[in-house]
Amino acid sequence: MSNISKSYGSNVVFNDYSLEIEKGEFVIITGKSGAGKSTLLNIIGLLDKADSGDVEICGIKNPFFQSKEGNKLLRYHISYLFQNYGLIEDETVIKNLEVGTKYLKLSKEQKKQKINEALKSVGLENYENKKVFQLSGGEQQRVAVARIMLKPSELILADEPTGSLDVENRDVILSLLKSLNESGKTVVVVTHDKDIEKCATRCIRI
Repeated sequence: MSNISKSYGSNVVFNDYSLEIEKGEFVIITGKSGAGKSTLLNIIGLLDKADSGDVEICGIKNPFFQSKEGNKLLRYHISYLFQNYGLIEDETVIKNLEVGTKYLKLSKEQKKQKINEALKSVGLENYENKKVFQLSGGEQQRVAVARIMLKPSELILADEPTGSLDVENRDVILSLLKSLNESGKTVVVVTHDKDIEKCATRCIRI
C-alpha cells in the first residue's frame, strides 16, 4: 500500500502511510490501542477501505470488497484468523470446515479427506462431529486454523489470534502459523503479545 489515508470522522488513523509486505514474510504489527493496527489489517483484508491512496493485494490493485476481483481474493487468496475464532458455535466442526472447501473443485469424498487431514494436522483428529460450543477456546482456534489450511490462500491475516488463549494453546497456534508460513504462505499478525515477535521475519510498530 502506498500513501493511504484513513479517518473516522475527525479521528485521523493514517495520513499518507505506506507499507510493503513481501510474499512469504511473517510480519507482526504492534502498537498502542487505537493506533490503527486492526484498521490496517482490515484494509489489507478488504474488510475496510482507505479514504485515499493505493492498495495492491496479491497482484490486484485497489480491489473493492464487492467487486469480481475482491470476491476472488477473498475466496482463493486471503484467509482471516480472528481473536473470537469466527466459527458457527451451534454447528459441528465439520460443518464449519466445509466452508473452507466450498470453492475447491474436488469430490465430496476428497473434501472429506482433506478435512480429516487438516484436523489431524492441528491435533483434533476425530473431532469432526463435535459441536463448536463444546470445545475449549484453544480447540476452537485450532479449528479456525484448520479451516485456513483447507483454502488455497496465499495470505493469512490474523487479528490478535492468541489474545484469548493460555500460554500452552498460544504456543500451539504460533507453531501452526509458523508452519503455514514455512509452507510459503504470507502471514500478517496484529498482536500485543511480545512473545509472538520471535516468530516473525519483521516487526512493524505503528
